Amino acid sequence: MGLYIVGYGTLLYAESVGDTIGSAAKKKVYHPVIIHGFKRLFNLLPPHYKPSFKISNKPVEKAAANIIVSSASHFNGLAFEVEEHELIAIDKRERHYTRVKTIIYDFHTEKPMGEAFVYAANEEKARLTNDTAFLPDWEDISWARTGAYSYGEKFGRMYDETTFLADGKTLVKQRYADWLDQLIINK
Repeated sequence: MGLYIVGYGTLLYAESVGDTIGSAAKKKVYHPVIIHGFKRLFNLLPPHYKPSFKISNKPVEKAAANIIVSSASHFNGLAFEVEEHELIAIDKRERHYTRVKTIIYDFHTEKPMGEAFVYAANEEKARLTNDTAFLPDWEDISWARTGAYSYGEKFGRMYDETTFLADGKTLVKQRYADWLDQLIINK
């Protein structure tokens, strides 16, 4: 097994991966996986993000996905193999995160598949919040949900059931209940 990265936010959407590594993203094999021991939440406030203003007239829709250690939690993502030059490009894109090695489990069988890297916010470099006033960036949540549901209803539902606002308690799907149908990109 080569070097694998697990996308759990915008990297669930192949077009977003392509924005970073180019046309090679379309040729990648994406493996649906589960990762235990982490919780996915929108608590990272990258300084370059501009508010979406889709559901609030306040400048709060600018949070990015992140994961935190949480022994009782799990989330789903897509594992894909990267070449060294692609890893450099993804590391540059994910500059507010640190690559963390973890065990990945097959989404369908739940059997261990080996090790892969996930990106967790580097607390020294990143601005994190637990304030639920901050909401996901609209494009980020759209790309992530579109990518997740492109791997089937079950995979998409798991994304929705394991993705939280900054407080780590409120599901994104609860806060965005009136907009969920708009958070899937129709091609």
